[in-house]
This record gives sequence, structure tokens and C-alpha cells, in this order.
Amino acid sequence: MKPATASRNPTKRSPLRAALLTAAFPGLGHLARGDRRRASLFAAPALAIVGATLVLLLLGGTTQLLIILVTPGALLLLGVLNLLLAAWRLGALAHLLRGARLPRRERVLVAAATLLLVVAPHLTVGRSLIAFDELLNETFADTSPTPSASFDPTASGAGSPSPDASPVASPGSSIGRGSGTGTLPSLTVTTPWARPGEIPWGDDGKFDLLLLGSDAGSDRWSRRMDVMLLVEVDVATGRVAMFGFPRNMMRVPLPPGVARNASPCGCFQKLLNEVYTDATFYYPQLWPGEGNISGIAAVRATISELAQRPIDAVLVADLWGVIKVVDAMGGIDINVTESIYDKNYPDPVLGSIQLRIDSGQQHLNGRLALAYARSRHQDSDYGRMRRQQALLLAIRDQLGAATILNAPALAAAAKGYVWTDLPRSSLPNLVDLFSRAATAQVRLYRFAPSAYPAYLDAATIAKIRGVIANAFPAVPSPSPSPSDSPSMSPDASASAPESTAP
Repeated sequence: MKPATASRNPTKRSPLRAALLTAAFPGLGHLARGDRRRASLFAAPALAIVGATLVLLLLGGTTQLLIILVTPGALLLLGVLNLLLAAWRLGALAHLLRGARLPRRERVLVAAATLLLVVAPHLTVGRSLIAFDELLNETFADTSPTPSASFDPTASGAGSPSPDASPVASPGSSIGRGSGTGTLPSLTVTTPWARPGEIPWGDDGKFDLLLLGSDAGSDRWSRRMDVMLLVEVDVATGRVAMFGFPRNMMRVPLPPGVARNASPCGCFQKLLNEVYTDATFYYPQLWPGEGNISGIAAVRATISELAQRPIDAVLVADLWGVIKVVDAMGGIDINVTESIYDKNYPDPVLGSIQLRIDSGQQHLNGRLALAYARSRHQDSDYGRMRRQQALLLAIRDQLGAATILNAPALAAAAKGYVWTDLPRSSLPNLVDLFSRAATAQVRLYRFAPSAYPAYLDAATIAKIRGVIANAFPAVPSPSPSPSDSPSMSPDASASAPESTAP
């Protein structure tokens, strides 16, 4: 009878098979050997984690998963759970093989399976959690202010290709590798620069984020804010408006304060993208704060005054970092509406080159994506601004959960290239808000000639403010008529915005 029983339960004579099953999933080996009680015991933690993840995805999708991941303390807790689960799985395997005498070949197979199916996955998860946590800590402001801030995303060792060199100390002082433990200065302007809170849009129902593209390089002693976009999100509906301010605007009104009082016209008489260098190098005494923090504050306050909108938060990105971020995404798909030819494009790696990007649907790597958004010799600053908005929308549409959860690659790409005053505590609310904005229609506005002359006068300023104030028309009541849906336009002025569906 014993031989017959053994033949009906071959796994009792095959600890190798049971071990491989347990390495694949805790408890499977015990179940195959008929030990259901211990199989349930060892499988319970893994099943609970898998079940909880599935419930979260079913109820809230990847958005709910991301909200949990960015909640302060969550990544540390997940890291501990990852270690405990790894130890539990190794314990299940050890219990299964207790007293078993495996031939050398089978011991090698069990060791290989353990490394491949148990150790490697948990090391990968742990590495991703650590990288994601470091990315959040270095990019987003700490909730506990410290007495000073010293930041410079292009400083040596920060991972940038070219340091911010300056003939004097002030321009080379500091934005930082992210705002990690920094604190931002209060500004004595119309809209004080108070640090955003956990709900950064306050109580006015709109979240206003100023995106600044910083163009720094080895051939420049300072950085220029060549991309200035105000992104406004209607909190209730998730609708998005993006306002592009050309860098060559002149006579932009200055915010109340020393700088305005020192100007005969109460305005900035140079190009708008020179506000930063004026505040950091030429006339730092006119602006509060120190170094590059003062420069960012000056740009923020000036655009806030022009737009007549309280800017809730600022995000500064080094344009060179676009290369790394797009490459971390595996490239970007974008519809190039007009072919681009630039015979003297300043490539950050190769220097002056001939650039050609054909029209039509293209897949661009990081360098070509940056060139697409940066080249201006073919058309103008206004054409470049249109391409910059198109690239941002393409990144928005393709920066999915898979890219975000690939934390090591994204962290390596963004590290040292992004600065923001948003606190980490605001991330759960922002993820929820942007999950709605990610599927919303985006209204694009570009304040470009001839409708908006670069040399501003009172009438043009009033027109710009009116467009921004009325960017979100009242949502019409439900109607059976399909004609109520917004029209789509491939290219339009700020007075008749380009509406782009996701």
C-alpha cells in the first residue's frame, strides 16, 4: 500500500518541485504536498497584499495607487513591508526544505530559483521605493522650514552637464537640487510668496502653477528663463488653461515694491526673460531674497502682476534635463505640424549642428525633443513657444503610471534638474487634481503679435488680463444639441484659444 500511496502523491518524493513552487509563490509547495494549513499560513500575507492592490486598482485605478505612494511615510512603510514579505517567503522555503537532503544539482536549482524569484524581485522593489522616495525628497519642499536655503541644480556634482558660472558670487549662488530642506523668502509684493500648503490652491477654486524653463549652459554665466508658462487648473472641473508669455515682451508691469518705484514707467523696460538676471546680478538690491531664489521670486511676482493671478506654486526645470526625462520615458510621440530645419542649432552635446525634423507623426528621443522645443532660427520665439506647449501636452499624455513607477530611471533623469516650492505633503491632493486634469481639454493661449504686440501698452495689458480672467467660461447646462461642444482649432490666437483634447 505504501508504494501505491507514494505514487499518488509524487510531490512527497519531490522536494525540488515543491521548493520551486514555493519560490514562485509562498504556500504553493506546501499545498502540493497536501499540507493545506501551512499552505494557507504562508500564502496569507502575499494574498492579502495582492488582494489589497487589486481592490485599490478596481476602485480608484492607478490614481489611487499613486496617491498612496506619494503620501508622506507611505514609501517607508512599503519598504518595511517589502523586507518582511521577503523574509516570510524565505522562511516558507526554509520550512519546506527542513530535513530534506537534496542532490547537489537540485540544491543549485533551488538556489537559482530563490535568487531569481524571491531575492531579485524584492531587491528591485526596494530599489524602486528608495529611488522614488529620494526623488520626492529632493524635488519637493520639506514641510519643516530651515533657516537658510542653498540650491543650485547646475552645480558641479549635481548631475548637470554645465555649471552656472558667474563673474561674481550672486548669480552663482543657489537654486539647489530640488527644494528638499529649503525655505523660500517672503515677498513684499501684491501676492506674497507664501509657501504652498497641503492644499496649494487655497480657496479660490483655481490652481495656478508657474512653469519656468531655465536655459543654462557652459557659454552663459547665468541662466535665462526662456520658457514662462502659467498653467491654471479649475479645481471643480479639472479644466486646464495654459498661458504662454513670450520672452521678448517689454514694458511688463512690475509688482508693487522697490523695483517698481525705481522704474520711471513702473514697468520692466528690458525683455521679460531678463527679469531673472536683473534680480540676481544687476540690481539685486531692488528685489527681496538672495541669489537665484530672488531671481525666481522676481519672475514669479512680475508674471503674477501681469496676469493678475495669485501664483500658487512655481516649478523650474532645466531645459537640458528634458533630454534625460524624455529618454527615461522611452522617447515621445508627437505630431510635427511643420517640418523644422535649423542650420545652426546649438546642440548641448555636439555644438552647432544642422537640425532637421520632418513633419508628421514622429517619435523623438530626448535630444530631438529638446531641439523641437528649443530651435527658433527657422521661425521665431512665437513658433518655439507653440512647440513648447505641444511638447508639454505630449509629455502629459504619455507620462503614465508605468513611467512614474519606474522610479530609478525617472529619479536619475530628474535629479538636479527640477526645483519647486511645492511641499511633499501637497502631493496626494495634487495627484488627485491632475488625474482629473490629465483627461481634460486644454485651452492654449499665446500672447503673440499681432494681436498682442511685444511692446506692451495699457490696452494690451488689460486685454491679456481679461483673457486670463475669462479662460474658463461657465459650463453650459446639459443640452441634447451636439453643437454645444467646444470647437477644435489647430492654431489660434489667445483671444480664440487653441483647444486640445487629450
